[in-house]
Amino acid sequence: MSRIIMLIPLDIDVGLTSISLSMIDFFDKNKSEKKSIPSILYFSFIKNLLDDTSSIIKKYFSKIVHVLDDIDFSEIFFNSSEYLFLSNKIIEECYNNKFLYQFILIEGINNNHSVNSQEINYDISQNLNAEVIFISNLENSSSACIKKKERQINLFLKQKKYKNVLGVIFNKINSPFIEKKYDFIKKLIFLKKIKSQEKIISSKEVFKNNFFPIIACIPWNKNIIKTYVMDLFNFLNVKWINLTQKKTSIIEEIIIFDESSLNMLNKNYLNTLIIISFSRIDVFIDILNLNSNFNSSKIKCIILTGVLKSNKYIISLCKVLIKKSISVLFTESSTMDIVSQLQIFNFNINVKNLMYIKKLQKYISSFFCYSSIMVSKKKYNCSVMYSPKEFCYTLKILSKKRNKRIILPESYEIRILKAAAICCDSNIAQCVLLGDPKKIYSIANEQGIYLNKDIEIINPVSIREKYVSRLLELRKEKGINEFSARKQLQDNTVLATLILESNQVDGLVSGSVNTTSDTIRPALQIIKTNPQSLLVSSIFFMLLPNQVFIYGDCAININPTAEELAEIAIQSADSAKIFGIKPRIAMLSYSTGCSGFGYQVEKVKAATSIVKNKRPDLIIDGPIQYDAAVSKSVSKLKAPCSPIAGSANVFIFPDLNSGNIAYKAVQRSSKIVSIGPMLQGLRQPVNDLSRGASVEDIVYTIALTSIQS
Repeated sequence: MSRIIMLIPLDIDVGLTSISLSMIDFFDKNKSEKKSIPSILYFSFIKNLLDDTSSIIKKYFSKIVHVLDDIDFSEIFFNSSEYLFLSNKIIEECYNNKFLYQFILIEGINNNHSVNSQEINYDISQNLNAEVIFISNLENSSSACIKKKERQINLFLKQKKYKNVLGVIFNKINSPFIEKKYDFIKKLIFLKKIKSQEKIISSKEVFKNNFFPIIACIPWNKNIIKTYVMDLFNFLNVKWINLTQKKTSIIEEIIIFDESSLNMLNKNYLNTLIIISFSRIDVFIDILNLNSNFNSSKIKCIILTGVLKSNKYIISLCKVLIKKSISVLFTESSTMDIVSQLQIFNFNINVKNLMYIKKLQKYISSFFCYSSIMVSKKKYNCSVMYSPKEFCYTLKILSKKRNKRIILPESYEIRILKAAAICCDSNIAQCVLLGDPKKIYSIANEQGIYLNKDIEIINPVSIREKYVSRLLELRKEKGINEFSARKQLQDNTVLATLILESNQVDGLVSGSVNTTSDTIRPALQIIKTNPQSLLVSSIFFMLLPNQVFIYGDCAININPTAEELAEIAIQSADSAKIFGIKPRIAMLSYSTGCSGFGYQVEKVKAATSIVKNKRPDLIIDGPIQYDAAVSKSVSKLKAPCSPIAGSANVFIFPDLNSGNIAYKAVQRSSKIVSIGPMLQGLRQPVNDLSRGASVEDIVYTIALTSIQS
């Protein structure tokens, strides 16, 4: 299975492209299998940026890396419909490719590209269960600067509780360009004058108060920062006449030629770029021809601006330059425009120079700590620890495999029609609508909902009569008469339940308009409980930011006995397994172990013992308080011998009062999605919707029902 590793920049100028390319080189050299196909899947949250990592990978590393395109969060607001579409696409791609690649490398978004960068990076990394590497810069290695950086990162990690942090890479340590904003010309001057500052620092010596592991400390190195003629050519998107020295020509000086710069040509310049207006080219050539003191070999490149003539005319005019092997570039843009463009030139990476990229990769990856990167920090306490989006995507995948017939009796509700259309288009389930076809199509047309011809519509008027005798048979012990049976069958939920009981469909979903009792009562009367079940109970899937919890029973049983509570726990555990979740059950109470007394505590204790005796295969503990069930540190203090060790994922509440309050408090206060209630213990699946359910909630409930069946 793929290791998903996400690089998240903490500062604006961290050299993310350089780190990504070096990480690819590092992974390729340390991969466990030698495959002929690419072993790495790469994608970035930003598309079409200057010096985009994707373009370099496609040009030089396509044999080892496959690039996923069309992901761009730069102009998308967090939690918007566009964001949800893109994030779901990422989940889908990673899920579909998890056995194809050894590594999935993701480049996160920077603060200067989106105001929502922190939220986007956090949300997607947690939903992918990605192993996170933070990238930060360090202006200098002074103790004051290091302490300040430590405080910043520690505070950040306290605010955003990432669950799988591999560590931090500090890049560009002692770089003179982090804080000081030099323009292009001043940077060239500075690079020429400054001596190499490749000062190696040890993380153990300088980072003493951090609670984050350090993967690498990479010093800034002047020797790997060079500006080639070809880089400028590609960056400025200009045309060329002569590029004979494109592979080796390095630019160290720049002159903007005008009358005031005539004397500058006599100075001791080397590897010079001259930007000159085309209207002055004849003056410049005359100077070259007349000035015997000037060595034209000092000039590596000339950019002619404001050129409106044909190539032939330029060539004839610049013959003397071509003979001297000077690269000649030209553009229609003005000198001012070209100089302005150069102010944002990236000194950190040369996109078209493979030799430089290889040198850069070797330099940066030499600082990586092998054990910090290659030894996964993930702790799998469960066979599957789903993130919310992973779980939702898994629901769709599992339901597609089953593709069951699910009947929807509330077919005049707009949300139901939208959900049915989505389920049909996505092959999540075969939805059967119960209602007058003319009315259904009229509502759909008014709302712009396209109902595929594959969506079956059953007119209740045409079938009610044939279910009268069956309802009488099922309810004969209650003394129901024919008049009462026909009256009950006017309710589409009752009719839909009878259709399910006759095995014409595989499941039923209702409750977007009707109450919970309207949905569940017919199911209890007609479908009845599974022979192996003592009762019907319910669970909610609570989609927390980092993982999925199961809460039961929060909707059906008011005050269950110890035996009933044990049955709820067993049903909930078996339901968890259906969805690939290995259950770790917490039997909740206000007491942990023997710390408290009372009827409720004894009931939970007895229920736990019953489960252990009936199902010794299940991991369960109780009575236990919620904090000891979810926190490893609290568990060590309150329940050091607990088999769930603070990592419960199935929570059984002692009564409906506490369960219903808890699930709604968590759902509303944390603003999370909860899917359910999903009913357990019935012979056939019937599931209730909240009357406030969104279209997405309904789709997931239909998927749940399909999987149950």
